[in-house]
Formats: sequence, structure tokens, C-alpha cells
Amino acid sequence: MADFMRRTSLTPSDMYPTSSGRTFVVYGPASTIIVPGRGFVPTVAAHRQCKMLVETIDADGKGSADSWHVSLITRSGPC
Repeated sequence: MADFMRRTSLTPSDMYPTSSGRTFVVYGPASTIIVPGRGFVPTVAAHRQCKMLVETIDADGKGSADSWHVSLITRSGPC
């Protein structure tokens, strides 16, 4: 997990335990999508944010950031 944080400059905002280790919740930068309006159709804007669930396993039992090895990353939103 420490290597993931170092390479992406993203830090987890939340964490929950799983049967094999921990899942960390990481949010990426927000983006805004704007569709300009025409005629009687109004302009529409949507704000979205990348969300990653980083599943990890405890490699050495110490519980430090270096102990958690990434096993799977699930992404949603504009990542």
C-alpha cells in the first residue's frame, strides 16, 4: 500500500477489514462534465469523481503501510 500511495500520490480516505486483509477506499480528483445548451435546452453540468477500492493482504503481520500488498483494484467513475 505504501508503494501505491507513493506512485499515485493518493491516500486512502477510509478502510474496512475483510476476510483476507483490508480494503482501502481511495478517491481521485473530481472532474466536471459540461454539455452546452442550445435553443430551449439548458446547459447541463455533472460532477464525478474516481473511486478506487484497493484490496490488500497483510504480508508480514505488522500492520504498517509497507505490510499491505495490493491484490486487486476496483475502479468506478472517471478514473
